[in-house]
Amino acid sequence: MTRALTATTKKMAYYESKEKSASKSQRKAETRTKIQLGGLLIKSGLTNWFSIQVGSDLQLDEKEKEKATLLLGALIDMSNNLPSHGSKKEEWAILGRSAFMEHFLTAKEKSMR
Repeated sequence: MTRALTATTKKMAYYESKEKSASKSQRKAETRTKIQLGGLLIKSGLTNWFSIQVGSDLQLDEKEKEKATLLLGALIDMSNNLPSHGSKKEEWAILGRSAFMEHFLTAKEKSMR
C-alpha cells in the first residue's frame, strides 16, 4: 500500500509540475502579446493623441489613469462600431503595412548614421 501511495504521489507531483510549466509558458506568451499590443498603440499614435507618455504609471497616477480611461473608452467605442464587411479590414491592412514599413525604414536609417 505504501509503494502504491508513493508512486501515486510521484505521478501527481510530475503532472502538477508539467501543469505549472505549461501555465508559466502561457503567462509568458500572454505577457509578450500584451507588450506587443502596447507597442502597436504607441505606433498608431493613439498614446500621443491622448497625451500618454511612455513610462507613465497608468494605474497609480490619477491624471494618467484618466488618460488611460479615455483611451479605453475610445477603443471600446471603435470596437462597438466596427463594420461587418471586409473592405475596411483591407484598408486597415494597407495602412498597417505602410506604418510598419515606415517604422522599419526609419529605424534602419537611424542605425546607419
